[in-house]
Amino acid sequence: MSELTDFRQIQRRITQLTTFEDGFWDMLLGAIFIHLSSYNLTRELLGPGGNLVLYFVVLGLLVTAQLVLRNLVSVPRIGHVKARRSPKMLLVLALTAGMVLVTFGVLLLTFLSPGAVQTQVPPEPSGPRGYLVEFIVLLAMGGLFSLMGYLFQVRRLYLYGWMLGTANLASIYMEHNYGWTFLLPLAIAGGVILLIGFLRLVRFLQAYPLRLEQR
Repeated sequence: MSELTDFRQIQRRITQLTTFEDGFWDMLLGAIFIHLSSYNLTRELLGPGGNLVLYFVVLGLLVTAQLVLRNLVSVPRIGHVKARRSPKMLLVLALTAGMVLVTFGVLLLTFLSPGAVQTQVPPEPSGPRGYLVEFIVLLAMGGLFSLMGYLFQVRRLYLYGWMLGTANLASIYMEHNYGWTFLLPLAIAGGVILLIGFLRLVRFLQAYPLRLEQR
């Protein structure tokens, strides 16, 4: 039993080292949500269709940049590990897909919101807007990130999930009640995550310097 526990701890540490240690994952996450915070702003300039295309183009560039930088910076320092497709790894893939779907769901709700359709007739007054969807997104993001944080013992993931969910709720509230086009709370949350990722990268470079023969 102790050998099995040790093996699981080794697997967990490998995942921590290859995925979360260098800060690139954090910086990618922060950049995605900073980009998402300007979605309404660019929609006014490009229209709904063009803006959706822009979003996915930038998303693809960010993901590509993260993969390239990780191979240039991290792999020479810690090597590359090909993880076995264990049940836990499959669960991680499912959770990652879930986070992507939640993010896309937030984007789709924004894309299909009444503000995306320009009309010349002003809308009639209505009752107070409900925020049930935003609360569901908050719970979903907080739950998914917390589960990942528990599985890999990465404590900052707890912060990320609840902070992003709360920032999304605050952004939609400010947009609806005060007409904010730029979703500042979401940008601040993304900026905090980006900064944490950068600081982790600095620590990573100090902890794992290149050997002389690799320079």
